[in-house]
Amino acid sequence: MATAVPIPTLHSTVTIPSTATTATLTFWLHIDTAETSTTTAFDTLAVQVLNTSGTVLSTLGTFSNLNAAAGYSQKSFNVIAFKGQTIQIRFLGKEDFTLQTSFVIDDTTLNVQ
Repeated sequence: MATAVPIPTLHSTVTIPSTATTATLTFWLHIDTAETSTTTAFDTLAVQVLNTSGTVLSTLGTFSNLNAAAGYSQKSFNVIAFKGQTIQIRFLGKEDFTLQTSFVIDDTTLNVQ
């Protein structure tokens, strides 16, 4: 069995004002894979919230080669629980050593009201 290795991460630091009434992270995701398994997640992408020290506060969602599909799908997560904090939003990918999976992220927004 191949060992999963980290692939490049994407992250951004944001502050959610303490006066916010809503805070929603939204992005479009396309997953393309050469993996053939319909039951084993060999490659993963985690969407995480970290504090400014780098500690993971929450994993909002995890996607894998099992979620591959044609086209993009919109993903949305409520992050109002982090109001009043400066946080990092991180997309962390891991892939094994065999067949590739591509996680394509587009139009990422954090809407705060």
